[in-house]
Amino acid sequence: MSPTKELSAIIFDIQRCSLSDGPGIRTDIFFKGCPLRCDWCHNPESQAASAVLAYNPQLCRHCGACVQACPNGAHTISATNATSGTVGVMLHAIDRTKCTGIGECVKVCCYGALELVGELYTVDELAKEIQIDLPYYAIGEGGGITYTGGEPMLQVEFIEACIDRFPGVHMCVETSGYAPSESFLKILPKIDLFLFDYKLTDVAKHEYYCGVGNELILQNLHLLHEQGADIVLRLPIIPTVNDDEGHFRAVASLMRRYPRIQYAEIMPFHSLGEGKLERFGLSPRMHQYPVPTPQEVEGWRTRLKALGVLDIRIS
Repeated sequence: MSPTKELSAIIFDIQRCSLSDGPGIRTDIFFKGCPLRCDWCHNPESQAASAVLAYNPQLCRHCGACVQACPNGAHTISATNATSGTVGVMLHAIDRTKCTGIGECVKVCCYGALELVGELYTVDELAKEIQIDLPYYAIGEGGGITYTGGEPMLQVEFIEACIDRFPGVHMCVETSGYAPSESFLKILPKIDLFLFDYKLTDVAKHEYYCGVGNELILQNLHLLHEQGADIVLRLPIIPTVNDDEGHFRAVASLMRRYPRIQYAEIMPFHSLGEGKLERFGLSPRMHQYPVPTPQEVEGWRTRLKALGVLDIRIS
């Protein structure tokens, strides 16, 4: 059996005709598994490396089919006690510690309340999915494939094998930078553009809000620049966390230090990830963050320009 056929990875989404993750029309491949735990993460389902069960209580009819189907007893359905003049409410609880992600409950849920997020793909299977999109890449400025997640740099061998299936196609990796430096060196010759996230300047704050420090991230940014990689510096800006003068000055310093960075891209905080937390049985965020207004976002760009960052885009 060839090495390509043996390789596999868990992917939780394939977005076609994406216009925001690299030049042109792109296919975004979302890998599961991330070493960070950013408090504002808008793809919290990407954090675990394995498939996770999603539950939509609005679609559940409490039929009990999942209770019967689950071999591990992860599902329970019960009724609250009715008080005088009221009707008891049915409750569906999922014990996530018992869920092994085999998906037997999903198979019997005819109302679509349950979904297993994350599917195992071989390189052959993913290549067939991507093949459908190839004609679109030639439109406009030229598109390609973007590997994102989660943290795609945890899947370097799989991505390398996939890239080899599409010679001449533009390849992007969106990364937190938190991966072994050897992995970046290994894949560097095959990647046309790195979309590199820079979240927080202060090491302690980075560890507090993201679960890890930023030393390795900065080390890999330096490595990529010194190796001649094409880089876009992506800036997730979270009100009350990193919209301060110190962080903006650090961004400006990085842009001066690494002049081959193509441009900086502001990625304003949005709250779309909030609704996912309950669906995936995840803990609420440590903090609640305000969604910035367009005027505030434009103000961030103005402040960065005043510090010498001239090419700034807003996603």
